[in-house]
Amino acid sequence: MQKRLSLSVRLLAFLAVLVLLGLTWLYTREFPVFSNTIGVRRLVLGAFLVGALAGSSLLYILRHRFTPWENHIPEAGTILAFSILFAPLAGSLLNRAGGEQQLQSFEFVSEQPYISSNYGLLKGEKIKPTGYHLYVREGARLLRFQYKSQAYYPITRPGEAVLLPVHQGLLGFRIMELK
Repeated sequence: MQKRLSLSVRLLAFLAVLVLLGLTWLYTREFPVFSNTIGVRRLVLGAFLVGALAGSSLLYILRHRFTPWENHIPEAGTILAFSILFAPLAGSLLNRAGGEQQLQSFEFVSEQPYISSNYGLLKGEKIKPTGYHLYVREGARLLRFQYKSQAYYPITRPGEAVLLPVHQGLLGFRIMELK
């Protein structure tokens, strides 16, 4: 005979699935911000570390709830996995929460169109760019930004200075804000 789950447990599971889908949707909306964040590698690695510490701390706080340990390995793994995997999303959102936007000067290198298609190009289809990659130099560092709306620098020559809208984030990571 099967035991039916109570209504509250089923409702909690349904809400958990909705939260997971919402977080996944939010993560996909954050990908363009990641590609335009200066120092994104440090942001993501730092967020992974903070997420691992937060998940470990939560497991330590709940250690009495998870005894005997052998019976609760899936729950502990889920807590650690979610705290680590969703930490970059939280870090990026926190970084964008504060700060100010200013124009910053960069040395222009190039602006190149790119084509992105889920199923390839169809025969006879007119080829038009999906977006643009902007390559600029800041000191000795070559930076690449990505945007979709239009070519902003079609007549700019390499070596010229360009002003870009840069948002100084709350955590100190800068985000180029061309759309």
